[in-house]
Amino acid sequence: MAATDSPKPLPSSVIVLPPTRELKALHTLVRNAETPRPDFIFYAERLSRLVIERGLAQLPFSTCAVTTPTNMIFEGLSLNTSICGVSVVRSGATMEAGLRKVVKDVPIGKILIQGDPSTGEPQVDVKFFVL
Repeated sequence: MAATDSPKPLPSSVIVLPPTRELKALHTLVRNAETPRPDFIFYAERLSRLVIERGLAQLPFSTCAVTTPTNMIFEGLSLNTSICGVSVVRSGATMEAGLRKVVKDVPIGKILIQGDPSTGEPQVDVKFFVL
């Protein structure tokens, strides 16, 4: 892109996380060449959890009432749907740990896209199982 070209606007379906100070600090840590590997992994997983949590906020919820241990009624929310994760092997698996830490007992599917050795065309191999 030339210096005078302005970036194209994002589609309306794209949700951008608000540029908080925490998010800026996390990006600084994962982009710093001097960040030790264990720290990089920790902060990259934290970033993935933020993205996953924001995505979960888009799911349908309905109101529900529960009784607290002190016998009070609490008006809360309940998820209206089931979810599963799908990762692209060798690229999408990086967010699996974050998804597992945010959603209890989430089933994970795997998609493997590799080139056909004879034609070079992509081949898709889909496996679905609960890990």
